[in-house]
Formats: sequence, structure tokens, C-alpha cells
Amino acid sequence: MPTASELERGTYFIYNNEPVRVLRKELVAYGTHSHSKLKIYFQGLNEKSERTINFHHTDKVEIVDIVRKLGQVISKANNKIQVMDMVSYETFDANAPSDLFLELNEGDNVTFIELKGNFQVIEKRESP
Repeated sequence: MPTASELERGTYFIYNNEPVRVLRKELVAYGTHSHSKLKIYFQGLNEKSERTINFHHTDKVEIVDIVRKLGQVISKANNKIQVMDMVSYETFDANAPSDLFLELNEGDNVTFIELKGNFQVIEKRESP
């Protein structure tokens, strides 16, 4: 498993069971013995603000690859959205943030990701 010192700008890692993206990192010194730590500035997939966390250089982190894909909304029901992948034409149930869920309609194009077998709609795309 990679260490915190291997995190680079734009890398996605798991924090509190959700994927977050590294915005930047800084080297900071704490304490009387000047042990250095990494201060990581990060942002969640559906967040506009940044948060921070401090890691030791040797702390283990779970790095994930996030691939954004194009899909189309087939139907909405019970806080789930049925989405069709526009490349493979497979359909699946996906989650979406509540504010995004309310603005989606059948036939809308969306961007979605797959993480650990779960699909999540992250944005609505404008129609061409």
C-alpha cells in the first residue's frame, strides 16, 4: 500500500470511506524535536471547499483511480437513478447527491464514476 509521501496533486485517495482528490501538499514541522509531517489539502468529489489532514510520511493511504464516464438517465425511483453507459450500453443503478438527484430527468446526460462496485452520478452534462 502506498505511503502518504507518494500522494501528488490530482491523486485520488480514500478518506473516511469516500474518494477525495489532493489539491496540494505542504511539509510542516511540529513539536520540540521538529518531526516533519505532510499537510494534505484535499476536496471531495461533490464539494467546493477544501479540507486538510496531517499525515506522517510513512502513513499508509489507499490510492484509487477515478475514471469519469458518460451516461444517460433512464429512470429515477426511490433515491436511485438507473443510468445507461453511453459506451458499453449496460444499465445499472447509481446514487447521486440529493440536490443533483432533484434536477435530473429522464434522458439527461450525466457524468458518473464507479468505485468499488458502486456507481455515483457526479454531475449533469449540458445537452449538445
